[in-house]
Amino acid sequence: MRRGILSLFCTLIATSLLAANAADHVAAGRAAMERDDVEAAITAYEKAVAAEPRNAQAHFLLGSAYGRQAQQASLFKQASLAKKTKAEFEKAVELDPNLLEARFALIDYYLIAPGFMGGSEEKAVAQAAEIKKRDALDGHRAYGRVYMRQKKNDLARKEYVDAVREQPQSAKAHYFLGVFLMNEKNWNGSMHEYEMVLQLDPNFAPVMFRIGQHAARSETSYERGENALRKYLTHKPADNEPSHSAAWYWLGQIQEKQGKKAEAKQSYTNALALAPSSTEIKDALKRVS
Repeated sequence: MRRGILSLFCTLIATSLLAANAADHVAAGRAAMERDDVEAAITAYEKAVAAEPRNAQAHFLLGSAYGRQAQQASLFKQASLAKKTKAEFEKAVELDPNLLEARFALIDYYLIAPGFMGGSEEKAVAQAAEIKKRDALDGHRAYGRVYMRQKKNDLARKEYVDAVREQPQSAKAHYFLGVFLMNEKNWNGSMHEYEMVLQLDPNFAPVMFRIGQHAARSETSYERGENALRKYLTHKPADNEPSHSAAWYWLGQIQEKQGKKAEAKQSYTNALALAPSSTEIKDALKRVS
């Protein structure tokens, strides 16, 4: 009896240590991704998966890192990295069917990858349906993403509008509609939605990033846009929120458009320090140097 209890105790301790070890590796991977060190992130996430093979989040993050590496790799390496990306996303969903960020990642993969690499619009739609079963708002987002890839903009817009109609008090619903409208260059419509977000939830940080991006892209309200981006830079973004690198880049855009080259140069330099592989930021820095 005592031996059985001791064995169970040792098993529980070992399991707990493995989970803690996996968490440490995940934290190291996140830190590496923040500094744009994809190889270090992959190493950390692979260790996390090895320590805790049934950790769905670790598999998802590893797949995301493989996907980032594939974007920077040669054509020869892209195929193998794409397969790894897909396998990790699918494993994450298998382990945790409610991990919606992994299902969104699969939608993107299925829509972008060619058929011989596992791409499939049918599979993307199936993932959107599974998401909608679990969360109405995210379901609209998922179908909107599918329709956008299919160039069915009217259907995509309807998904985001329907989300707001169904959940008029949801800051997130207004936020996602605002992002969609901004990408359509509907400046008045998108800003209206961002204002609604601020009314419903003044602490919803991502909207500050979008207000700044809106100012740069629409070439209006520069001062408000700059203030919004600086406020966003005091916020620590979650994995699914815009990065600080992106915030510095759009702040540089606002400054560049106003002819403030020295300030823009500093903002682009800050952005590049956080995302040293970004050709977009490098090109921007060249313009003002």
